Amino acid sequence: MTPKLFLIPKPKPNATLRLFCFPYAGGSPSIFMSWLSKLPEHIEIVLVQLPGRSARLMEVPYNKMNQIIDELMQYSDFITEKPCVFFGHSLGSRVAYELALTLHRSRQVLPLKLIASGSRAPYLKGNKEPIYHLPEAEFIAELRDLNGTPKEVLDNAELMELFLPLLRADFEIADCYQAEEYPLPIPINVLFGHDDIEVTPSMVDAWQNLSALPITKHAFNGGHFFINTHSQQVIDTVSQLINTN
Repeated sequence: MTPKLFLIPKPKPNATLRLFCFPYAGGSPSIFMSWLSKLPEHIEIVLVQLPGRSARLMEVPYNKMNQIIDELMQYSDFITEKPCVFFGHSLGSRVAYELALTLHRSRQVLPLKLIASGSRAPYLKGNKEPIYHLPEAEFIAELRDLNGTPKEVLDNAELMELFLPLLRADFEIADCYQAEEYPLPIPINVLFGHDDIEVTPSMVDAWQNLSALPITKHAFNGGHFFINTHSQQVIDTVSQLINTN
């Protein structure tokens, strides 16, 4: 039985590869649902479902990276039982890197590659002041500017009351976590938006310090959430990268 940490909406027992997808801060597995019918048949998508969202809505969300990694590592046998690729967007990229690093240090099987989307290299500080601790009105205003939380949620006081603890917890990790600068022995493919003011070209280039192999960079039109505004192009690129050695 698959643990609640992982959602497999379209099980493929004969799949030869698993794609683990890590959502951005405030995101849930639903952001990847449109991918299910658009990736090759030999790929099984595994959506990482952390506390505070979706089927785990009533659980207390994590506000520290080590809490996420500790739970993921409880299921390292599942993560490593088939060849796999990690894909993360924004904070999800940094979770994926930290998990790969922890697997490496535990001498366990690593993903074939890491596809890091919309994120600075995890050892760098962000170029904005932290927002997770702001008063409610200011915090919500920042979320509007980021344009990653649906307007229907931001405009609904009851929904915001429900989701604010999760959003604050996720942004506490996003604002405060910094990885160790350690090169992994796997390829890293970096996806970024031309108009993303949060992730500068130098922050993209800095991913090279986290791989012992040359990274590849893939640009998209759009800002920080190009994963949503240009989803088909992202899916096509991910498919190509998975099938490229």
